[in-house]
Amino acid sequence: MTDQAIEERTEPSRGRLLADRLGELWRYISQRLEVRVTGILITIVAVSVALTFGIALWRIKDQVYEDRIDAIVEEFGADARAADQRFAATIGTNPGNVQETVKTIVNSMYDPSSSVVGVMLMRSADQPASSIQILEPSNGPTVLRESITDEMRAQTANSEALHWQPVAIPNGTGGHVPGVVFGISVTVPGAGDYELYSFYSLENEQRLLSLVTTVQVSAAVLLLALLVALSVVLVRMVLVPIREASRNARKIADGAFEVRMDVRGDDELAHLAQSFNQMASSLDEQFTRLQKLSKVQQDFVSAVSHELRSPVTTIRMAGQLIYDKRADLPPSLQRSAELMQRQLVNLDAMLADLLEISRFDAGAMALNAQNVDLAEVVESVVDMAAPLAREYEVRVTIDAIGDTYAVVEQRRIERIVRNLVVNAIEHAGDRAVRVDVVGNETAVGVRVVDNGIGMSQEQADHVFDRFWRADAARVRKAGGTGLGLTIAREDAILHGGEIRVWGVLGEGSSFLLILPREPGAPYTAPLDVEVDFEELTLEEEMS
Repeated sequence: MTDQAIEERTEPSRGRLLADRLGELWRYISQRLEVRVTGILITIVAVSVALTFGIALWRIKDQVYEDRIDAIVEEFGADARAADQRFAATIGTNPGNVQETVKTIVNSMYDPSSSVVGVMLMRSADQPASSIQILEPSNGPTVLRESITDEMRAQTANSEALHWQPVAIPNGTGGHVPGVVFGISVTVPGAGDYELYSFYSLENEQRLLSLVTTVQVSAAVLLLALLVALSVVLVRMVLVPIREASRNARKIADGAFEVRMDVRGDDELAHLAQSFNQMASSLDEQFTRLQKLSKVQQDFVSAVSHELRSPVTTIRMAGQLIYDKRADLPPSLQRSAELMQRQLVNLDAMLADLLEISRFDAGAMALNAQNVDLAEVVESVVDMAAPLAREYEVRVTIDAIGDTYAVVEQRRIERIVRNLVVNAIEHAGDRAVRVDVVGNETAVGVRVVDNGIGMSQEQADHVFDRFWRADAARVRKAGGTGLGLTIAREDAILHGGEIRVWGVLGEGSSFLLILPREPGAPYTAPLDVEVDFEELTLEEEMS
C-alpha cells in the first residue's frame, strides 16, 4: 500500500468531520439551560398549536363537505323526481319524440352555474331489447363517463335508492378539481330502464377550504411566533437573575466579597437576590474575621520565632560547649548533656520550620528556579541519609527512567526528597526502600516506597497536617518537628506540583512527588502512587 493510499485512508472524511462538528454544537446547545428550556417550551407550544388548528381545520373541512353533500342530495333528489315524472309522462311510440323529450330533460338538469358540470343518461345493462331505441343523451365533458365505476352502475341499476361517489373532474387546464357524481335508476316508457347521472363540482368548496387553510396556517404561525417570543422573554426574565447570581458567585469564589445583586420588586427573584446579598455579606464578615485571626496567628508565630532565635542560638552555643566537654563531666551528667544537645538541635530545627511555615502562610515565598537533574538530587539525598539507613539496617535503591530534568529550586526539592526518604527509612523497619525517578513529556515524578508498617486511609488523609503523627509514642532517631511533610507539600505546590500518598496498613507506604517541567505548567503524572508491595518484597529477597 502506498503512502498516499495510507494518508487517504487515515484522513477523516468530510461526513465524519461534519458529524463531529454537529455533535460539538449539540453538546454546546444541550449544556445551556436557556436553550433547553426555550426548546421545551417551543416544542410544547408548537405541538399544542398544531393540534388545535389541525383539529379545527379538519372539523371545518368535514363540516363543509358534509353540508355540501347534503345540499346536493336534496337538489339532485328533487331534480331526479321531476325527471322521473317527466319520463313517466312520455307517451307515444315515436322514437324521435321520446329522444327529444329525454334530451330536453337532460339539458334542463345541466347547470354549470349551480356546479352541475355534467348530466348523462345511460341504458342499464342486461335487459331485453325495447320497442323504442334512443341514443344515450349527455351534456358536459364526455370524459366524465369514464369516471363512473362499474360497481356504482351495478348498485344504481339494481336499486331505487340514490347513490354517489367522489370523482376528479377536469377543469379544462389540464388539472382536476374535486367533485361528486350522483346516480339514480329511471324508466323511460317504451325504451326501458336507464341510469341518470349528474356530476357536481366542488371547486367552490375547495377554494373556500384553501382560503380557510391559508388563514388558519397564517394565524397558527403568527400565534406560534408570538408564543415563542413570549417564551424567550419569560425564560430570559428568569435566567438573567440566575446568571447574575452565577457570575457573582464566581466572583465571590475568587475573593471579591463586595459584589451584590440588584433587588427589583418583591417576587421570588427579588427574594433570591436578597438571600444572595445576605450570604455575601455574611461571607465577607466571616472572611474578614478569619483574615484578622490568621494575620494575628502569622504575626505571633513569626514574632515568636524571630524573638526566640537569639536566646536559642545562645543556649545552643552554650549547650554545644557543654556537649564538647562532656568527657570532663561526671557520668551522670554526660547523658544529660547529650539529651540537651539533641533537644536543642530539634528546637532550632522547629524554629526554622515555623519561620518557613509563616512565610508560606503569608504568601511571601518565591522560587529561585533553575534546570536541575532530579535523579542527581535523589542520589545526593540518599548518600546523605546513608548513615541513618545503616543504623536502621535498611537498603535504599534508586531507579531512574527517562529525562529527569526540570526547572526547580534545588534547595526546596532536596528538602522534600530528604523528608520522604528519611520518613521511609524510619518506618521501613529492617526492610528495603525504593526510590523511582521517572520523567515524561510534561513532568518528573519521584516515588518513595517502603515495605514498613504502612498506613491506613485515615492516616493518609492526615499525613500532611501540621504536628500530626500516626504514632505519637514512636521515638524518632532522626528527630523531626512534625512540620516536615507540611512544608514538603507547600514546596511542591509552590512549584505547581503535588505530593500524593497511598499505603496499606502492615504492608507499606508510597509517596509520589510530581513536578512539572516548568513551574506552574500543566502536567500528566509520569507514574502512579499505588504500587505492588509484594513485588518490592520479592526484589528485596532476590537481592
